[in-house]
Amino acid sequence: MKIFNFGFEFTAKKYSYQSDEFKRLIDKFSPAKKNPYTVEFINEDLDKSDAVVIKKSKLLDFVLIDLEKIEQRLDRAQDSKEKEILEQAQKQLESEKVLSNCNLEEEKIAFLKNLQLVSLKPTVIKDSLQDQDQQIQDLIQEVMDAAGRILFFTASEKEVKAWDLKKGKTILEAAGRIHSDLMRGFIRAEVVNCKNLDDFYNMAEAKSKGLVQTVGKDYIVEPGDIIYIKFSV
Repeated sequence: MKIFNFGFEFTAKKYSYQSDEFKRLIDKFSPAKKNPYTVEFINEDLDKSDAVVIKKSKLLDFVLIDLEKIEQRLDRAQDSKEKEILEQAQKQLESEKVLSNCNLEEEKIAFLKNLQLVSLKPTVIKDSLQDQDQQIQDLIQEVMDAAGRILFFTASEKEVKAWDLKKGKTILEAAGRIHSDLMRGFIRAEVVNCKNLDDFYNMAEAKSKGLVQTVGKDYIVEPGDIIYIKFSV
C-alpha cells in the first residue's frame, strides 16, 4: 500500500508494521524468516497513492485540489443529475470534509471517481505526530481501517508473513494474494485465528483441540486468520 503524506515531516520510505498478532506469531513459531506487513509513505505522485494521511492544518489545501476540479466540471455540466452530484460534492469540500468520509451513495462515488478526485481516497486526518516511531505504527493501522483492509498470516517454523486483504474477501482471494497457483489449484484451507494462539503449542495440538477449521473457497477471511492452503496444479 502506498500512503501519501500531506503535511507531515517524516521520511518518505517503506515502513514495516509490527502488529501485536505478528509479534505473537514470531514468539510462537520462532521462524527462520520474518516478513511483517509493509507500507510505503510517499511525498510525491498523489494520484498514485492508495490512501492519504493529512495534517489537520493542511486540510484546506488538500480539499482545494478537488474543489478546483469540481468547479471546472460544473462550469460545463449540462445534465441535471450530474450537477446535483457535483454540487453535493462541492458543498462537502467547502465544509473542509474529504469525500471518502461523507458516506456518499455508490452511484455518486462511481461518477466522482471518473474525475480522479484525491479526497475519495481513504483518508486519515491527524493533528500531529509526536513519537514518530510508535505513531507511525498506530497510523498504519488507522489507514488500514480507513481503507477497509485486514491482515491475515501464513506461519510456520520456516517463515511468518503478514498479508493484507480487502475486508469481506474470500479465502480464495487470499490464496491469490500469496500465489496465483494457490488460487488456481485451490482445494480447501485450514484456518486458525491468532486470538487462539495461547490455547495451543503447535498446529497438531490446535487440530486436536478443534481450533482449526477446514474451509472451502467461499469462506470470508477474518482479521488475524492464519491460513494453510491445500492445492493441486
